Formats: sequence, C-alpha cells, structure tokens
Amino acid sequence: MRDITELPRDLFLLIIAYLPPRTCVRCRRVSRQWFAAFTSQDISLLLLRWNFPRCREMRLAAAAATLSSLSPQALDSLSSSNLGVELKCFTAETHSWSWTFAAVARRYHHLGHAKPRVVDKIELAGPNQDKDSRTSAFSFRGVAPWNRYLRLNQNTANFHYDDPSWWYSQEDGVLVYPTAATPMDRDAGYIYQVLDLSTGTQVSVPFDVRQKHIRRVRLAQGVLVIEWAEALPYHQLNDREVVHRHFVTAFDVVRLPSDPARACGAPDATTGWTWTVKLRSEWKLHFLGLPLNRSDRFFSAHTATHYAVYFWQPNRSLYQDDPIEQLAVWDISSPSTYRPSEDPNGDNKQEVPERAHSIPVGLWNGAHSGANGNGTTSDRAVSSSAHPARDTKLSLAKTTIASGPRVIRRMAWRELGFYNLRQRATPQLRNLALDDRNLYFVEEEHRWADGQHSSLSPPRVHHVRCTGIPIIPTPACATSSPPKRPPLAVIHNSSTVSDPTDGPVLGPIWVDACGADGDVNMSFCRRAAASSGPVPALESWATPQRIQLGTLNNSSPEYIMGLLKSRGPPSADGWAWTTSTATANSSHLQSTSNNSIGGGSMSAQAVISSFLEYPQRWPGWAPCWRHEDFPYLTVAEMVDFPAGVRITARHCFMLETISVHVRPGSISIKGANGGLLDDDDEVLDAKKKKRNSASRKKKRVSNGSMSTEAVRSEEVQFGDDMWSELVHKGYIAGDERWVLGEGEDGRITVVRF
Repeated sequence: MRDITELPRDLFLLIIAYLPPRTCVRCRRVSRQWFAAFTSQDISLLLLRWNFPRCREMRLAAAAATLSSLSPQALDSLSSSNLGVELKCFTAETHSWSWTFAAVARRYHHLGHAKPRVVDKIELAGPNQDKDSRTSAFSFRGVAPWNRYLRLNQNTANFHYDDPSWWYSQEDGVLVYPTAATPMDRDAGYIYQVLDLSTGTQVSVPFDVRQKHIRRVRLAQGVLVIEWAEALPYHQLNDREVVHRHFVTAFDVVRLPSDPARACGAPDATTGWTWTVKLRSEWKLHFLGLPLNRSDRFFSAHTATHYAVYFWQPNRSLYQDDPIEQLAVWDISSPSTYRPSEDPNGDNKQEVPERAHSIPVGLWNGAHSGANGNGTTSDRAVSSSAHPARDTKLSLAKTTIASGPRVIRRMAWRELGFYNLRQRATPQLRNLALDDRNLYFVEEEHRWADGQHSSLSPPRVHHVRCTGIPIIPTPACATSSPPKRPPLAVIHNSSTVSDPTDGPVLGPIWVDACGADGDVNMSFCRRAAASSGPVPALESWATPQRIQLGTLNNSSPEYIMGLLKSRGPPSADGWAWTTSTATANSSHLQSTSNNSIGGGSMSAQAVISSFLEYPQRWPGWAPCWRHEDFPYLTVAEMVDFPAGVRITARHCFMLETISVHVRPGSISIKGANGGLLDDDDEVLDAKKKKRNSASRKKKRVSNGSMSTEAVRSEEVQFGDDMWSELVHKGYIAGDERWVLGEGEDGRITVVRF
C-alpha cells in the first residue's frame, strides 16, 4: 500500500472523518488518485453530512429524498407554494456534491472568520425629499421614528433609525428595492424590482411610483406590501397642514419554473425558476388621510392573510392633550382587482362587510365585538346573542359574495387602555408583530434615553416588554360545539371550519417583560445569560444525528425527518435559538400522519413545514437580544434558525461592532481543533482569544462563581469598516449565504460568504 486512498473503504472513512473541511478540499490537489477519491459523489455527500448537517443544501437534499415517496398528485400540489417549486426544481436537477461540498466549506470558512468572500453594491434610486414628487420618478418619505436617542454625559448614540426603502425576505431569498438603473419598465414607473440573489433573476413590480410618496416597503410570507401616499394633498387640515390620502397595495410574489412546459432542471435551462409579481388587493390605510410630517406616525405588520396598523397622531384639539391612538386589523386573504386610489368618488366600490368595528372593554375572553366606535351596542351584537346559528349562515353567505380586504377589528383609546397599550405622550412602542391568531406590541425603554418622547421615569437599566392580545378570530368548527378557549399562539388544524373572520376571539392577554437587571452590577438579563451558556440537551434537539451512507435513499421519510428536523426547546431557556414553529411542526406532522398522501407517505405540506420553512423567534417573547451584552445595545440581528447562523450589530456610543456566531451543532467536526480553523497559527490565535475572552467574562460575575459565558461559542467580529457598510439604517438581513445592509453611501451592500 502506497497511499491512503488504497486503504479499505471503512478505514479510509475513519481517517477522513478527522479532517477539517478545508483540508478535505485541499487534498484534491495532491494527486489524481486523491482528486478522484475526494471528489467522488458519495464521499463528498458523506463529508457534507458529517461537517455541515444543517446547511441549506443538506436540508434541500433531505426534503428531496422525502418527496421521492410522494404520489404524483402530491407533487403537483407543491406548485402552489414558493418552497414547493424550489423543492421540485431541486429534485429534478442533477447535483455535483463535490462542488457543493467545496462551496459550503468555503462559505462556512468565511463565516467562521467573519471575512467576506465577495462584496457587491446595489445602487438605489435617489429619493426626492421635496414636498412635490411630480418632478421626480421616485419619492420615499418614510415614517418618522420616535424622537428618542441615547445620551450619557456628553456622548450620544442612535436609539431609533429611519425605515429603509428596501426589504429582504429570508423565506424566499429575494430582495425588493428601488433600482437606480434604467429598467425596461421604468417609463411605466415600475422602479421597484424583485431580485433573486441566488440566481440573479430580476423582475419588475407592477407598481407605478410616479406622483406617489412611498412610506414603507415590507415583504413577508410571499406578500409584498407597499404603503404610500398621494403626491397631491387631499384636503386642508388646518392653516399650516394638509392631508394626503394613504393607501396600501399588496402583491403576491410567486416563484414559477423557468419554463412551465418543461420539467425543472432541463439541460438547456439556465435557472430552475423565475419570479412573477401579481396584484392581490389595495385598500385605504386611513379613512381621512395623514399629513406628511414627522409628527404623525403609524406602525404596521402583516402576514399572508392579515394586516395590522397602529396610528399615533398628535392631538390638534385645544381641549385635549393626549395623542390620538387607534388600531385596525384587515383580513387580506381574499384578492380583489378594485383599487380605491383610482376611484376617488367610490363609484365602483364593492360593499365589503366589516366583521367587527371595535372590541368593547371586558370582552377579552372571546365574544363577538359588540360595540361600534362610539361605544354603543350594534345590531349585529344583539342578533348574534339571539340567533347565533342564523348569523353564522348570513356571515358565510356574505363571505362568498364579498371579496377584497375587510376590517375585522378596530380599537380606539378605551380598548388600548384596557390592554395597557396606550403610548400617550411618552411612547415606548418599537414595532408590531403578527402570528396566526394574535397581535403583539413590542415596547422598549432605556435608562439613557433622551429626547421629546423619552420617559419621565426611566427604567433601572433597559426594559423590554411584549404584550400579546388575541385579535384574529378563531375558526369555529362547523360540525361540533363551540371550541374551548385555547392558550395564546395555539395553531388550529381543523379540516372543516367556517369563515375564519366570523369566529370568536379567544385567549387571554400575554405579557412578557424583562428589565435587564440580573444583579446589582446591572448585568444583562437572566434569559440572555442562560442562552450564553451550554445549551440544554443540545444533542437531543439541536444537532442532527449523523446519517450513514445511503440512508437518504433507503430509509423511510419519517426516519429521515426524525434525524434532520431541528427541534426547539420546550421553554424560553436558550431563547436566542427558540423558534415559534418547532412545536407547531411537530404537532402538524402528528396530525397529518393519519391523513397522508399517496399510500402512507407524508403530506406535501408536512414535508415543506418540517424542512424548509424558515422559523422565526416567537414574537411573544420580549426582545432580550437588545440588551444581551449590556452596556452594548444590539441594534439589529440576522438569524438563520435552520442553519444556526446569527449575525449581530451592537454599539455602545462610539464603540461599534458586527459579529457572527455559528451555533454549536451547525458545524460538526471531529478534528482535534474542534472548529473551522486548521492552520497552526490560526489555532494558536484562537486559543489566545478564547483565554482572553474567558478571563474578561469571569470578571463580569459579581457573586464569585464562574460564569457560564466562558464556555459560550466565540463570536467572531467583522472589520471595523463593515459597520458603515451595513448598519446605516439600523437594519440587516440575509441568511447563511449572505448578509445585506445599507451603507452610508446610500447603496445596498451584499456581503457574500
């Protein structure tokens, strides 16, 4: 025997299992025999499973292996989902696992060293800040943030940032931005583009930006929402202010095969898929309109089926000082071609019944809304209590006739005060969040906050709070008795339900708060400290088990799913990696196992939910990540939960840093180094940094015991210049492949790994 490649296969696998990924790629350059051995399909796939079990490519491969057991009818049903189209294209394509392993190893090498592989710049259309946008093709007038900033002695820092004019969707991997180039549809005013960063495919959004002021852009769950105002004022508010009508236009961003007439992965196909943007609906944001100033503000959030907005306006009355506050929730699941912006007089408006005008005080336990905006009992509430069955039939009949967005909930001062959500003159609201049934108010206050809207009684350190209220009606089972009140954030999987907007609102109020006052030295909160230490039962839920060669092809889909599916912890311990869909996916798999497709195989929706849905942190938890490293303030974070990659941007006045953290279990290496570093000098530097970091963290413990932070995975910092390239708007996005942000030069920076 003259070479290790001539060893028996089992001995050869035992040896290469101890090699870091970078060394495995370098071994290809030794000789032809080594190149043939380390580039073979089975060895490359095995190395990919061993070293990067949670990378995107492995999740796609596991899902594709599961889909192979589905019936043709189930495979056809995947075309209705963006993830399903990606799965079908991935399954039809022929993959080179040797190239994939080299690309993934290179990606995690750059991630582990916080070094960009490629930095791309995307030009944005220059916003026109003038009051008249008729002379410019694009005008972005973002909603003003609160007038609060951090002040300590003579040092100041940002506490709020302006909204960006672009957005990135982690679920679909697409970027929506106003292009500065000259697209073919620019003459029609279609400046906003949808860019697929993986394929380079770019399509125009059919939205004319001329004579409009864009207020906010957001893409979530395949639905693009553009909030905008007319350039010309609608009416005179007072002697100094005018009101502009505001609208919301929603689009469906749909992934399609590049050539529907042929199967994905054809030899002459350039890319596996393309994108199309279709109008879903449009509705009026505010019934009177809003002034374009820095005093009137609104916060919004949306899902694929609902849209919520909160208004905060200064009271212009001489007899009232409290600001005007109101909340509205729309059901946007029904598409409609009617555009109220093109029908000022409402001649073609379709009458869409509003399910509930307001939630009266005291009905938080789940009854129909029975009061209008004036607090009087409506006729619908009276009839509902007298003839519930008849009203249900009437509401279902109306639902089949009416289409388009409709308001399902409204709240004014009194209702918001009942839930302790009124912001008054010192607002603390940071953002809104929505899930299947609940609306969450995320509030924040800082000890060093200063400005017009800062609190008169600041907290001890840094206080965050999340208040969840059941705002979206629960589907009522049509063949059984009324359902019992479920706990907050329970997902219903009933197969026979009536109109979702006709059910009762069930569930109590949810409040989760954290004051970041763990001890007398004002260390960061207990939840953040728990997540910094050893993750509880890491092997049982975080790290996928290693799969033997051929398991993906020979084992059942249920077995593969049990090996690769990422499971979440049952509590808030380790909150930084706790997701909201882990428990839901498990329950969904159990509920669909009896109703499978294709003779005992799992349903297509179960496959998509288990492998490729990007879970997010449950919005009901208070955002403790903001003060996890106090006195540093975490400005923004990008978390790819399935891959276990987290990039954070923190600042402490003049000290600014961006760091990356790869979760233990995302990379599994059996080498002596125990990490991505395989050079001797890099290993020594890493050990020195680890000792220094551990010594610094021990000093931060006040009770004399050793902190669990010493065993925390090291965060690697980017270069100092990356802050000005990414965090100018206080917003970063991306996934394990890249991170995006807006720089000081007004361009989008795409850092590829």
